[in-house]
Amino acid sequence: MNEDLPIYSDTMGLRSGLQFGDLARLKRIDTAPIWEKADGFIAMMEGGASVEKARTALTELTKAELLAAHEILFGSGQLRTSAIAGRFRGQDCPEPEFIDRSLDNFFHWMSAESMAEIHPIEKAVIVFTRIVDIWPFATGNLTTALVFANAYLNRAGLPPFFVQPEHLPEFEKIVQQAIAIETQPLVNAIHRTIKRELEAIGNR
Repeated sequence: MNEDLPIYSDTMGLRSGLQFGDLARLKRIDTAPIWEKADGFIAMMEGGASVEKARTALTELTKAELLAAHEILFGSGQLRTSAIAGRFRGQDCPEPEFIDRSLDNFFHWMSAESMAEIHPIEKAVIVFTRIVDIWPFATGNLTTALVFANAYLNRAGLPPFFVQPEHLPEFEKIVQQAIAIETQPLVNAIHRTIKRELEAIGNR
């Protein structure tokens, strides 16, 4: 399968069906052990606490729930109040007075009917990338974005995406690519992680 296929095209449904078709045979596997495993690795990314509590509290996937998740993970839940330089090249990082509006625009966009047609993996990539792009909090943005993006995988009955510590440098390069609109490497990483974890459980 060509891994350089575009994320969005006129045949997005067909493309998604082909790329992610190998997951269909694995969807009946109990993913609970994978979520528990992921909680530990996600907590290690930036020192977040109570990852399980934060992810299980996500139900409506709103801005209020994003803030609540950050409060559980990092004890804040407050938007940053200082301007920052982007951590990644081309990152948006709006001024503090525009963060709230940026999040409102993002969540409004996510509620559009057209988003329902996007595969959950691609949707998770969009969610993760945009939250990181905005960088709404002073700390814990990668963790909070990942927990929130994984909620879209959970809704689809898929296991979460997570990164082991030794792969964090490579992950940051993929995040940089996603910020620069080259999202296919992140799509591929999520797809491979999900497939690997499902096959590992299925082979037990």
